[in-house]
Amino acid sequence: MKFVLAATLSYFIDFLNFMILIRVLLSWFRFNPDNKIIVLIFQLTDPILEPFRKLTGKLGLNTGMIDFSPIISLLFLYYIAKPLLLTLIYTFL
Repeated sequence: MKFVLAATLSYFIDFLNFMILIRVLLSWFRFNPDNKIIVLIFQLTDPILEPFRKLTGKLGLNTGMIDFSPIISLLFLYYIAKPLLLTLIYTFL
């Protein structure tokens, strides 16, 4: 049971990281904002990126041209959230 929950959570966080990377790539090209897949990508990644945008704004990292929130969110998800959640699953379940 622990393994299934941990693997599912790990795959979900990896999926979110992948969606953030796709969103970064989309920012380099023109795209149709009415495309349902692109709308879905933005809906999945906005709740993750928005707190980091606020944080980078308060820290003065928003330079206008470069958005550092995807980088910070990827690092947070991969190095803090994923190990912490997996440790909690294996410790308390």
